[in-house]
Amino acid sequence: MIPDINLLPKIDKRQSTSKWLYILLSVLTLLLIAFLVFQYFELGGKISDLRNEEQQVLAERNQLQAQLDNMAVDTGSLKQSVEFIEKISYAVSPIIDETVRLQPRQTYLREYAFDAQSVQLSMDFETLSDISNYISRLSRSSYFQDVQVTTIEHFEVGHQEAANNFHEIPRYKVKFTMMIDQDYLAAGGVE
Repeated sequence: MIPDINLLPKIDKRQSTSKWLYILLSVLTLLLIAFLVFQYFELGGKISDLRNEEQQVLAERNQLQAQLDNMAVDTGSLKQSVEFIEKISYAVSPIIDETVRLQPRQTYLREYAFDAQSVQLSMDFETLSDISNYISRLSRSSYFQDVQVTTIEHFEVGHQEAANNFHEIPRYKVKFTMMIDQDYLAAGGVE
């Protein structure tokens, strides 16, 4: 009979399981550290880019501020502003209504501008006779003391030449300057 002698140490299964658990935790920790290091360098690069962009925006802002400071703006005093507003303070709706009411058919108001004593209109007309009729109507209106034609420009509708297209009629762009009757306007359009 041979004696059963085992000189090797007994290996417990729990020891091998805990060994794999430590290895797994070590790998996960290394991956987490690697991820954090990657994020650190990536965000560091982004921060550097954002600082450069911030410097560019600040330089542009300073340049625009310098341009704004160099512009000479005459703001005037508060008293001058109030006097100017009181001087040109009048209702513009009746004047616009009057100009629209007197215009012939197929006439288009392009733009208008007011100052203290006059109104400037830019309109499109189909014929020269429409322009003369409109001027005579404006001259008879009580809202205006004087009507002046500033410019008359001939223009084609569209991009085709009139010689090739007989269905299109050329139009006229006319600019007027009309002196406002301040007394009539202040009375509310009643004499």
